[in-house]
Amino acid sequence: MAVKCSCHCEAVRLEVDAEPEGLLQCNCSSCRRFGAIHWYVPSAKIRLLTEGLALTSWQDRELGSSHQFCRTCGASVLRTGYPNGVVALNAALIEEVDIFALEIERFDGRVKLEPGVRR
Repeated sequence: MAVKCSCHCEAVRLEVDAEPEGLLQCNCSSCRRFGAIHWYVPSAKIRLLTEGLALTSWQDRELGSSHQFCRTCGASVLRTGYPNGVVALNAALIEEVDIFALEIERFDGRVKLEPGVRR
């Protein structure tokens, strides 16, 4: 069964053929501001149900990595730039799920990471 996700205004709606697991919350300078809960999913398992024009992006300091947001309500949708076609989908967009009931690992992204290590 596909997991349904949407932004606040529902201009961006997705279906994901995966169970929400391996969720991660990071406190680095950008993640803590976005408030996203990272759900690492192969992009092939995500179906965008609305037009791609509803999304806009912000380029992070790393080339090849960008944050995708709803153009209307500004909700953080996903982050690209991970190996093997994986994206970090924002699990806070999952419909009809109490995110407080999900198991979420915390990652201390405030510490300086080793070169080449992605957050």
